[in-house]
Amino acid sequence: MSFEQAMRRAMEALGHVVESVIGKAKQATVQVSTRGGVQPILSVESQIPAPRIRDIIEASTQKVLSNALPDLKGKAALEVGEGPVSWSGRLLGANAALVLGVEIGGGSVGRQGDSSRGFVVRGNVAKLPIENDRFNYVVARLATQLQGDMVRAFRELSRVMSPGSQGVFVDYHPFGLYAKRGASRVRPADSGVQRIEDYYRFCRQVGLRVVDVRESFIDETARQLFREEEIAAYRNLKGTPLLIFLFVYKPKGA
Repeated sequence: MSFEQAMRRAMEALGHVVESVIGKAKQATVQVSTRGGVQPILSVESQIPAPRIRDIIEASTQKVLSNALPDLKGKAALEVGEGPVSWSGRLLGANAALVLGVEIGGGSVGRQGDSSRGFVVRGNVAKLPIENDRFNYVVARLATQLQGDMVRAFRELSRVMSPGSQGVFVDYHPFGLYAKRGASRVRPADSGVQRIEDYYRFCRQVGLRVVDVRESFIDETARQLFREEEIAAYRNLKGTPLLIFLFVYKPKGA
């Protein structure tokens, strides 16, 4: 047998060994994925429809903020969020003297009323139709595709807050299972948020201080919001970070 023939046979044998190893690796991967419970990480948007996401967000917001509103007697309060407004009634119930609801995006604007019932207008979170230093308390529901650049949103909210005012900003949790790419993602590409520390940095840039941070997760209380055909998605998402709540303060010297 010539040297060339021997080398050819040796290379063929090595090729068979490599193919065998690759085949076993693929088989092991399938077994681990199916038997060991290892599954691909799927985004929230890919598992449940947008209306269900909004329902879960609204329920989580109610759960965290229902007992968090301070007494607003004699104060002006602002709600900003994708319409329709949902917190203006509670702000009035906290004795606010004036309440304005700003619906961002294409939601239906609620009926405008006098100060005893609250006013409702349509606007853009990055360009609010409000004068400087107007409100003493702000609820900003920013967990929406319409939030845009968060620094711009925070700056505009800070502009309309009076010195010494307080507020709470609600956003998608930065560690939540939200899609990074594609048109269907719920967090916009220009948000600029990657981690919790970013919020502190944004607030410092616009003259606000973060005084408290709370989180919400997809837990047992969210189970009732999933339809029967979505139970598998609920099980996959249970325990997933959902929202972050930033309680902020605007110093009087700001």
